[in-house]
Parts: sequence; C-alpha cells; structure tokens
Amino acid sequence: MKTRQIVIVGSLFVLIGGSLSFAVIAPSFKPEPPKKEVAEVKRYVKTTPVRYDDVATEVVAYGRVQTAESLDLIAEVSGRMSQGNIKLKAGESFRKGALLYQIDDTEAKLNLQAQKSNFLRDLAAILPDLKIDYSESYSKWEKYFNSIDIEKSLPEIPKTSNTKEKTFLATKNIYNSYYSIKSGEANLKKFRFYAPFAGSISMVNLQSGSFVNPGGNIGKILKTSSLELKVSVETKEVPWIRKGAEVLVTSDEQNVAWNGYISRIGDYVNQNTQSVDVFIAIQQNGSRLYDGQYLQAAIPAEQIKDGMIIPRNAIYNSNEVFVLRDSVLKKKNINILKTNPETVVFNGLEPGADLVVEPLINAHNNMRAFKLEEAEPELNLQGEIKGNDQVSSK
Repeated sequence: MKTRQIVIVGSLFVLIGGSLSFAVIAPSFKPEPPKKEVAEVKRYVKTTPVRYDDVATEVVAYGRVQTAESLDLIAEVSGRMSQGNIKLKAGESFRKGALLYQIDDTEAKLNLQAQKSNFLRDLAAILPDLKIDYSESYSKWEKYFNSIDIEKSLPEIPKTSNTKEKTFLATKNIYNSYYSIKSGEANLKKFRFYAPFAGSISMVNLQSGSFVNPGGNIGKILKTSSLELKVSVETKEVPWIRKGAEVLVTSDEQNVAWNGYISRIGDYVNQNTQSVDVFIAIQQNGSRLYDGQYLQAAIPAEQIKDGMIIPRNAIYNSNEVFVLRDSVLKKKNINILKTNPETVVFNGLEPGADLVVEPLINAHNNMRAFKLEEAEPELNLQGEIKGNDQVSSK
C-alpha cells in the first residue's frame, strides 16, 4: 500500500515539473517578430536670407479728433442775456459773424449818450474862445462839433496845431471827456458777441433769459473747419518723427482716410498716458469728421540705413534669433534698431545667412532642422509642415 502511494505522488511531481519546464522552454521555439525601423523626426522651419537695405519706417498711433480752435463764451458785462441770430443750443451751427448772444445794453447806451451830450456842451463852451485866441484852429473844431451824432460812434478828435492849443483843451477837460466816451463805446460792444469763425456750439451753460455777471461762462463754441488729431506717441518713438511730416489718418468704422501733417510735437510727457502728445492737422476731403472721433495715424518715421525687417515673434530673449547652418539651428544675437507693433528692424547678422523668421516651439541650440522649401511635396499638400515636427521613414 505504501508503495502504491509513493508511485502516485511521484507521478504527480513528474507531471507538474514537466508542465513547468514546457512553459519555460516553449516560448523559445516561437519565431522572433520583425523589428520596426526607427523613424527620423524632421523639423522644417521657414527661413529667409539676410539682406540689408534702407528701410522706410513708420509710427502708428491712435487718438481722438479735437478742434484746433475752441472758445469759451465768457460774459464781460452784466445784464439779462438773450440769444442772437441762432438758437443758443448745443449742436447748433453758425457762420462767421453771426450774433450768438446779446446782453441788455439799454442802461449802458443811455449813459454813453449822456456822456456825449456833456461832451458837446463842453465843445460848445470853448468854440468862442477858440475863435478869438486860436483862430487858425477854429474851423476844424467847428467842423468836428457839427460831425458829432449822439447815436453814432464819436469821431476821432482833431490834432492840435501847437502846445498852447493842446494845453487849453486839456484845462477844459476835453481829452478826459473824449477818452471816457471812447471807453464807453468799447464797453458797449461787449453786450453783443459775434462769432469769430464758422462752427458749432458744443456746450451751453446758461439759457436765454438768464442774468449774467462779468466772468459768467455762457457756453463753448468749436471751429469745425479746423480739426486736428491728438495722438499719444511713446517717448522712444518721438526721435523718429519730425514736425511737418505728412500723415495718413484712417478710420476703421467709416473705411475712409484723410491726409494730414504734424503741426506740433509736445515737449512734455502726458501724466495720464505716460507718452508724448503729437498733434496732427487734418485736411478734410468731404468725409465728415466729428470732435471726439477715434482715429488711427500712420506717421512716416526716419529712414534706417542697412537694416532688415523680421516678425517680432521670431525673436527670443529680447535679441536672440535662430540661424540655420548646415541643417543645424544656431542661436545668434542681433542689434535691434527699431521696434514696431508686429515687426522689428535689425542688423548684426552676416549677410546671406539663413534666418529663421517664424516662432519655434521647444527649439534649442544645435538642433537639427531643415528648410521649409526642402520638405516633400506631399507634405506641403497636406499642410503639415509649417512650424511642426514631421516624420519620414528611412
């Protein structure tokens, strides 16, 4: 019995051992799978030969239209105000010479007429003395006396023939009365305000019928035929522009353009924009411009000698670019001459070098790369090349 059990147990061990051995040895009899070829990663980059030439540059700036001439309507006398030939309302247009507003001048006019009456009385009182003592001057003073009309401006006083005549007139208070009347006439003109130019009313602070005092702000007028564009230019760009340069002014909203020129360049930094204010006189071409309209100005800047333009996104670390030499990327430093919103003007590379002019991702010095124009035609058709890693089997 024991012998039988030993045989059974032994057989089980033999079967288990054989199975394990087969499991270990069997895989060695399978044929090896074919090895796949390792693919080569090719990177294609857009390049252009370095060529230097004279580069025409420009400064692009933005700003708002404003009138070159605006005027605050400040009352110089007191009285009840009323409108003139046009309505005293914001947006109302007027021509040059139009009566914009008037202030009641009844009292001032009566006072002036009273002064003229007194002046006539004084002249009448000295005429007999002039006829006796200054007979050679009597006729001119008589003629002057007869020319005075209380309702009209006082004529210019005659010139004296000698010192005695002048002293006589001064002692009779003739000169004092004359210049007091002329002062009153000048003051009377302040009761009416006539437009010094054609334009429109932009602001009204006091309505018709209001009582105004000297210094009261009635409103503001603009000269619509003389407009200028005020733009902010960075301080680093100011040396590139000059007064009198022709400027192209455009509007994206209206899809129109105007010609202009730089009329003034500020010599201070605007505290709000931290830029320099540049003023551009706009030459209107029939397309309507509005005060406060937002426009763009392309200002021609100074020409750069021996420079080249490339995209800003092709530059790394402020002044580094990649140059492709013998299918290897090399980092090079450049000398940046001028920075524009999307491009830069530079020099400092050897003419003829293949300069990479597109942004590269994960690129580094001594990386292998190939010119974009060397890519296979089929890859070009698939649009899989520009700036991407391409795979081709050996």
